[in-house]
Amino acid sequence: MHEVSCTVTPDLAEELEAYMCEYVRSNWSLLQIKDNDPIKLQGFFEDRAQAEQEYAEMRAEFPVLPAEPDWREFDDQEWQDAYKAFIDPWSYGDLHWVPVWMREEYHVPAGETAIYLDAGMAFGTGSHETTRLMAKRLLDYRDAHADFAGKRLIDAGCGSGILAMSGAKLGFKDVYAFDRDPEAIRVSIENRAFNELAESSVEFVDAGLEDGLAGRQADIILANIQADVLKIYAEQLINATAPGGVLALSGILAIEVDDVRAKFAPLAEAKFGQVTIDSRVDDEWCDLTIFTT
Repeated sequence: MHEVSCTVTPDLAEELEAYMCEYVRSNWSLLQIKDNDPIKLQGFFEDRAQAEQEYAEMRAEFPVLPAEPDWREFDDQEWQDAYKAFIDPWSYGDLHWVPVWMREEYHVPAGETAIYLDAGMAFGTGSHETTRLMAKRLLDYRDAHADFAGKRLIDAGCGSGILAMSGAKLGFKDVYAFDRDPEAIRVSIENRAFNELAESSVEFVDAGLEDGLAGRQADIILANIQADVLKIYAEQLINATAPGGVLALSGILAIEVDDVRAKFAPLAEAKFGQVTIDSRVDDEWCDLTIFTT
């Protein structure tokens, strides 16, 4: 495994995080141990040639990145141990997300639900604010609908499959998930097996937003992607939302939410008439959720 890294400013870190969130493969990450520590951009790749190519592409997007970053090579075991050190369990309500290597030591209270996962190189460990915001919307929907098991759920841009599997574990019977990154689909299928979920419980498909939503509608759509991409596919997302359904969007920086609302609100009102739009904030991130009639 090869690591390429460099220190970045807080302003650049915000731009990088927005760029990386959900829509690009998560070989890249940002690391800051404590609030006052330097922020480091890290990329992890199978070989040096791939690392050099990916860093060159990142510099093309962000020319202020240094021409000579830091390089490090380490073995698989060292990589796995370093990765695990930054992944912790997380819970909300009666839903628990647990790293698969902590399966035996983590206590799940009776009657509550656990999702075991290993994100690998796919986005979605449950530790990111955008994913947590979507999990809360999923649980809210379940609690508000006594007949939720019969409702259709779509996880658009599924990453590691965490939200789709959460829906299946909670009792949704019609769960469909897609991502444009083949590695994300591979990891999602692997995580489905970790959770002893039948193949029929969650359908994972390698597709982007246009193809993934074509000809489909759902009662609840969770789209944790990126603000700019959400706006591009606003019409497709609105059309895929069934009347009376809920469209929950995330991957949105708090400073971007008004622009996202301005794009989605007129389309939702034109299709459904009166709608209710709600937003929640978690640190610098937020969601935008549309309740249709």
